[in-house]
Amino acid sequence: MDDKFITVLTFTYPHELAIIRGRLESEGIECFAQDELTVQVNPFYSNAIGGIKLQVRESDYPKAVEILKEEGYITDRSASPSPSKFMVNFNKFTSSIPLIGKLRIEIRLLLLLSILAAIVVIIAYTAMSPSTP
Repeated sequence: MDDKFITVLTFTYPHELAIIRGRLESEGIECFAQDELTVQVNPFYSNAIGGIKLQVRESDYPKAVEILKEEGYITDRSASPSPSKFMVNFNKFTSSIPLIGKLRIEIRLLLLLSILAAIVVIIAYTAMSPSTP
C-alpha cells in the first residue's frame, strides 16, 4: 500500500468538499482532504494555503477523474490547468536559493513578499524619521 495520494480537485471551503468526497467514497475510492482542518479553524487561510485539496490514491485517479467529469465537477479545461508564466519563472528562480529552495512554492512566495514588505517599511521609516543636526 505505498500508493501515494495525488490532488484531484481543490476547494475554498469545507462544505464544497463534502458532496464530492461522498460521491467518490460511494464508488469505493479512498479520499483524503489535505488542509481541511486548517480551513475549518480559520477560513481566511484558505487562499493563502491553496485551498482544501481533495486527494485520491494514484491508482484510483483515472476512475475519480472519470466520475468527476461525468458529474460535471471537472471540465476538460479545468482537468489540466497550465501554471502561469510568473509561477513557473518564480519557481525556477527561487528553487536554486539555498535554505528556501526546498520549501513549497507558496511558502517561498510568502517569504519573498514578507522580505520586500520589511524593506519598504524600513525605507519609509528611515525617510520619515527626523534628522538630527
